[in-house]
Amino acid sequence: MSKPKTILDFVARGILIGGALGVLAGMFVLTIQRGLFLGMLVGALAGLTLYNRRN
Repeated sequence: MSKPKTILDFVARGILIGGALGVLAGMFVLTIQRGLFLGMLVGALAGLTLYNRRN
């Protein structure tokens, strides 16, 4: 039986995935630092949204 998902699980997953995608975008469009920051910011917001929709 798995433990209940907390808000931290969703936000952490969003930050990791968003940061990785932001670095990839930073290689082609933006600077890497800006891509990482924006990716992590958007990932955290996406994690909050997923948490709110599931609960």
